[in-house]
Amino acid sequence: MTLADLASFSEIIGGIAVVISLVYLAIQVRQNTISVRNSTLQSNTTLWSSLLCNLAEPGVVEAYAAGVTGSKDIKPLHYTQFFLLCRCLFAAFENQYYQFRQGALDRETYKGYERSIAQQLLAFPGFRIWWQQSRTVFSPTFVQHVDQMIRDTPMAEPDKFYVD
Repeated sequence: MTLADLASFSEIIGGIAVVISLVYLAIQVRQNTISVRNSTLQSNTTLWSSLLCNLAEPGVVEAYAAGVTGSKDIKPLHYTQFFLLCRCLFAAFENQYYQFRQGALDRETYKGYERSIAQQLLAFPGFRIWWQQSRTVFSPTFVQHVDQMIRDTPMAEPDKFYVD
């Protein structure tokens, strides 16, 4: 075997090693992407569970019930609680919106969150009033998105506001 033959053989071995390395790297990137998405989903689940459990607290749920109708007769304390609750809910939603846009949340999962926001928040006048008062604190892209969701979401019937 000549030196030229040995050099050619070494190049072939080197090329095979590069291909194996690239395959290994692709597998690692795919596994990392899955891990990031799972972690993001878990974080979102924990966030929404916490928000909803806090919402169920007696004083907070009273403020929620008073605010959801958009009534001008709301007590100042309930208004403040409802305002802050809305801020928390929409900050969480904006976070999910950007996680989805960056690929950390898959489309099916995000669309489920979006349907919940539309049916359980944006369908009610109190949330729409709050949004008009507060929309300037959010990013323009998110504002456009929520504005479109409001246009696409029918207003809830008044008998859906409360369950007696």
